[in-house]
Amino acid sequence: MRPFIYRLLCILASFAIFGSSLFASPLNSKLLSLVPPGAEIVAGFENHPGGHKCGRLLLSTHNDRIDLDDWQALAGVDNKRVVDEVIEVAATSSIGRLTEHLLLVGGRFDKERIFSAAELNGAEKSEFEGLALIVIQPFAREENEMLDKRWLVILDDRIAMFGTESMVQRALRRYQSHATIDMALMERLSQMPSDVSSWNVLVAPKIEKSLSLTQPNSLLAQLIDGAEVLMVGTRFGSTVRVDFLLHARSDQATGLLNQKASAFADMFAKGRFQQSGPSPQRRGESLSVDADRVHGSVELSAKEFEEWNELGGFTRSLQGPVLHNPGHGE
Repeated sequence: MRPFIYRLLCILASFAIFGSSLFASPLNSKLLSLVPPGAEIVAGFENHPGGHKCGRLLLSTHNDRIDLDDWQALAGVDNKRVVDEVIEVAATSSIGRLTEHLLLVGGRFDKERIFSAAELNGAEKSEFEGLALIVIQPFAREENEMLDKRWLVILDDRIAMFGTESMVQRALRRYQSHATIDMALMERLSQMPSDVSSWNVLVAPKIEKSLSLTQPNSLLAQLIDGAEVLMVGTRFGSTVRVDFLLHARSDQATGLLNQKASAFADMFAKGRFQQSGPSPQRRGESLSVDADRVHGSVELSAKEFEEWNELGGFTRSLQGPVLHNPGHGE
């Protein structure tokens, strides 16, 4: 079995690319229609002028994170590039493992310059149904981390697609057919507050096993256990608002939702955060339980947000050791 393929879910730290996108809702994204149906993880963020409104909290796989790092390296030759939005996608392969990955980037790019530089560094020209692309081999620095050969396509200097061959093909076919947003994804994102800076949709049953192996006792693993869909959104400003929306599986009792509501309340209990003085009253805190879902929202200070990441087991250092699934011959 190929080493280091099955990765933990991780929080992608923010990075300094700022565009001028001003759309108010994830559903206004120009990239959503390109997301292939059935993906287990779809995570996106938008960039605005100013450091407080860029995307930050993204639940993604290690492969997705490498794709983003490598895209930045490939596009680095284009010093006039602008990134408005990013969507990361992870899906199961034909053998049922979460190994397919796709990066979608919207903005303004110089395709010829990026492609020419990539070719000088060993990338191969190719095409798919009349569209030019380049084939990117794993970077030398990624030995034992990224073994997939990936396709890079840039459409009209506005949209970049970068990922495994099958995922890029599926996204290209959606682009060529002028597909609309997948209905399941649209319905899920319509439940999310329209002003979030970043958003995450996880189809829990298919990723639960992998997560239980990499972060067995984390808060994220506890939330996903028994869930059908978990959505997380964040809004960055003078405070950081975190929104959770969790749908239960149809065969789960109402008690599960009460359990998740309790876990959410405990997650943001004031005593969980280290304070040098009396804990201030937290704004925007709410929690509701419906027939098939639980929704919670809370506003945190920047310091509380960072501590919450650590306490919840969500975050992993980008420079830290890579964890892998030890149960599949890796």
